[in-house]
Amino acid sequence: MQVYIYSMKDELSNFSKNLKAIRKRRGLSQYDLSDLTGISQRMIGHYETKVSSPPLDKIEILAKALNVNPEELLKSHGKKENESEVDISTFDTRSLKKLQDILSLPPNDRAMIYRMLNKLLRENQQRIQ
Repeated sequence: MQVYIYSMKDELSNFSKNLKAIRKRRGLSQYDLSDLTGISQRMIGHYETKVSSPPLDKIEILAKALNVNPEELLKSHGKKENESEVDISTFDTRSLKKLQDILSLPPNDRAMIYRMLNKLLRENQQRIQ
């Protein structure tokens, strides 16, 4: 069995690309969108350049101003560039059970685990170098 693995950064990347593309299709500048939403132009710029991740209420405000469903801002358009195939048949049972447990958690808890895991992996990589 193969599954696709990608990082949480991809979700922000999808949002950033979609926000910018939809805004431009509507013929709006960041300043125009700022006026429509009450969100500062600087924050819109941060959202479009992946500097900052917007909270759900801001995604809803942006979607309403752009006249799209919030899903349109979040959805993926094809295979992600850093997406890779993983053969999970090589995983041990304990790891698969832990992965299943993690996937059963609420999104905020999963995000916390992913952040901690990314930090541990970075620290380990630095020790190796």
